[in-house]
Amino acid sequence: MERDDRQDELLKRGVFYITSILSFMSVIGSVHAEEIYLETLKGEARKIPVAVVVAGDNSSTASAVSKVLEADLVRSMYFDLIKNKGIKINGVPSKLDEAVRGQLKGLGIGSVVFAYITQNEKMIKLDGKLYETGSGELIFAKRYIGNDRLIRRVTHRFSDEVVFRLTGEKGIAQTRIVYVSDQTGYKELYIMDYDGYSPRMITANKSLNLSPSWSHDGTLIAYTSYRDGNPDIYVVDLTTSKREKVTSYPGLDISPSWSPDGGLIAFATSMDGDAEIYVMDKEGEGLKRLTYMHGEDVSPTWSPAGEEIAFTSDRGGTPQLYIMKADGTNVRRLTFKGEYNSDPAWSPRGDKIAFACRRGSSFRICTINPDGKGLTEITSGGGSDESPSWAPDGRRIVFASSREGKWNIYMINNDGSKLERLTHDDANHWGPDWSPN
Repeated sequence: MERDDRQDELLKRGVFYITSILSFMSVIGSVHAEEIYLETLKGEARKIPVAVVVAGDNSSTASAVSKVLEADLVRSMYFDLIKNKGIKINGVPSKLDEAVRGQLKGLGIGSVVFAYITQNEKMIKLDGKLYETGSGELIFAKRYIGNDRLIRRVTHRFSDEVVFRLTGEKGIAQTRIVYVSDQTGYKELYIMDYDGYSPRMITANKSLNLSPSWSHDGTLIAYTSYRDGNPDIYVVDLTTSKREKVTSYPGLDISPSWSPDGGLIAFATSMDGDAEIYVMDKEGEGLKRLTYMHGEDVSPTWSPAGEEIAFTSDRGGTPQLYIMKADGTNVRRLTFKGEYNSDPAWSPRGDKIAFACRRGSSFRICTINPDGKGLTEITSGGGSDESPSWAPDGRRIVFASSREGKWNIYMINNDGSKLERLTHDDANHWGPDWSPN
């Protein structure tokens, strides 16, 4: 079979991920905090009741900060946001007075997140404070400074601090999402804030760029690009904007995935005929082949401990999920229900694997335990849902969907609740990957 025919055959077989490529090609296709911390009742986490109070010398800026702060806390899934316009805090007190405490306690509010905004022509100051209602004591205080363009980022920093102080867990408001978009007419990579704001392009090669993957420290992104005519893997350093080609094998080099320690990249290549899973270091050296079965093996994803890799293979006749040790041994099949399961993404908590599961003529996002139990379909509706990726806290999933016509990026709670669309322009957007904290 000639090379072009072989590549076309590989694109048509095996995996949903490669099917996505084909569709792209068709278009070119603390102490108080511990006391307040989450209580559990029969295994269910009870949300912390909080109120957000934002004041300042510019009402429009204060209103904008309030909306971002409230949205961040709600998305964290740790808090029950109690709104009451009657809550007033004067100035920036070191302790809540008795009247305010009584009002808050009467509303069932355990903590108050307070921000006071001062602004001039050059900068904005956000004095963020966190109060415990029972004693009125100040749990945390910090001043954040930025310009008009950074006010959202400053607010995200404060909200993440609130999450950490009240739960001991890292917040996700400062995380980002990398994805593919055709808004320039080409498939370029973009990065946006986790809530869909502040997108910026990070490739501009007027080619086909796919399957971006964050490194463990959030400084590097590996991806597949056709910039030189062949689908090879590149790594871009976000701190320097330097990019390097790390593979140049014949055939397809696709679906890179960083190991949790950042030392290795697992990927699929068809240089031996069928697509197989390999690992290499971030410079493209130390190549080691992991799979040897007949069929297409693609889309590797590492377990959080780096001891196992889940991947998609059609070795059994239809695309299904498999798990193997990181050295390629002890391969076992994970999915048996459904004739087409692909695009696995291992939760940072290690307890779930999200994937694209075909239902009828469309795909949905499903999750399953690594032992093969607990299969759950978490999305529904029109269109198809693809390319799941977990938030670093394991509580939300981002994915691409055509449910509203064009492809857009959405996020959803890991139980299937709170669907939220993140991209809103007229372009198509695919293949999201959520950054680490």
